[in-house]
Amino acid sequence: MSCRSWSKIALTAGALLLAVSSGLAQRVRDTGPKYDVANEVKIKGVVDEIREVPGNYEGIYLVVKTDTSTVLVRVAPAAFLKEMDTVFAVGNQVQVTGAKALNVPEEQILAREIIVGTNTVILRDDKGIPVWAGWNPAK
Repeated sequence: MSCRSWSKIALTAGALLLAVSSGLAQRVRDTGPKYDVANEVKIKGVVDEIREVPGNYEGIYLVVKTDTSTVLVRVAPAAFLKEMDTVFAVGNQVQVTGAKALNVPEEQILAREIIVGTNTVILRDDKGIPVWAGWNPAK
């Protein structure tokens, strides 16, 4: 093959690679429900169960029993809580500030702040941006 043929092949392969990588970069990863400050609520209750959920919506979830219902509270990634040395226990009395998640199968709150006794765990800023955004787990 001539040098000109190889140049065309390399140029075509480069253009194809650029197009594919550009398309992948533009794909938005579905990370679950978004925090909406307009849907912010406060609940008080007792932690009835702690779930560690794997997969796309991975993280620690608390099942909180209030006076009127049972609510699933989405807390944060497990590795992030571990690095923060934050642990929740069944039976903890909690006060949760967070946003009601929309379009989910069961009532769910995305936690912004959780108060346990005299300890306050801040998980999101006032706009609902997770404090773990941009966080890289310790190795």
